[in-house]
Amino acid sequence: METLSPSPAPADLVGSYRSFGEFGPVYQITSKVNGQKVHVVVVQTGEELDYPIEQAIQDPAAR
Repeated sequence: METLSPSPAPADLVGSYRSFGEFGPVYQITSKVNGQKVHVVVVQTGEELDYPIEQAIQDPAAR
């Protein structure tokens, strides 16, 4: 039986690198905006945006 690792807490995401979906561009989470969003910077373009925490938790860690 396979066990799932727990999802990271929103505060633990700050500073981490993740990718938009399995094959999307890499982004870094720079700060928590509020209880529902984090501020991210897309590594390839430098674009900054606020992104839903729930989606960030589901996105895979960057390789």
